[in-house]
Amino acid sequence: MRTAISILVWLGAGWLALESLPANASADPATELTRCAELELRVAGLLRVGTALLYLDQCSDAKRILEPVPKKFSLELARPFRGQDLVATARSTLKQNLALRDDEDLPAPLRCMADAYVDADSGDRYDVVFRPDNGLSMYLNGELLEQCDASSGAEKYFMIWFGEQPFHRRMRDRLLEQALNHSGPASS
Repeated sequence: MRTAISILVWLGAGWLALESLPANASADPATELTRCAELELRVAGLLRVGTALLYLDQCSDAKRILEPVPKKFSLELARPFRGQDLVATARSTLKQNLALRDDEDLPAPLRCMADAYVDADSGDRYDVVFRPDNGLSMYLNGELLEQCDASSGAEKYFMIWFGEQPFHRRMRDRLLEQALNHSGPASS
């Protein structure tokens, strides 16, 4: 119980200090990474659904995005999303990239993170963080939703956005290209 209280106080302190942090600081207390890419997401070029952001220690790490390097993928929502839809999409995309048939075949840290999504509203922000020494963490609006262990292969969760069969191929390509060029925001 004492640990939980300490973590909540520490998370609260991290959240309160957010306003004074530089633009490349993270929304979560678990990591300090550089914002390397930002991409506005639209359906059919018209309906804005959100903004995707990629954070890395060094933007050149985009070449090694699926390796165990520190990274964060953020999604700022411009419309509501149902958690169960995000869970289903995460599981399906991971299974495609890992050539698995059943949800039960997903490695525990990947299944743990895929199941962490909850309903979210327009204006909310998901942050998925991987640190080799801490595993996977998911935040909603700076509050920890789930922490999954750092066992081997946890970094593969990022296959959802950056794997051979990503959720959105053009988003993957533009975020990685932008990170490698470290240029400004773009649209998809």
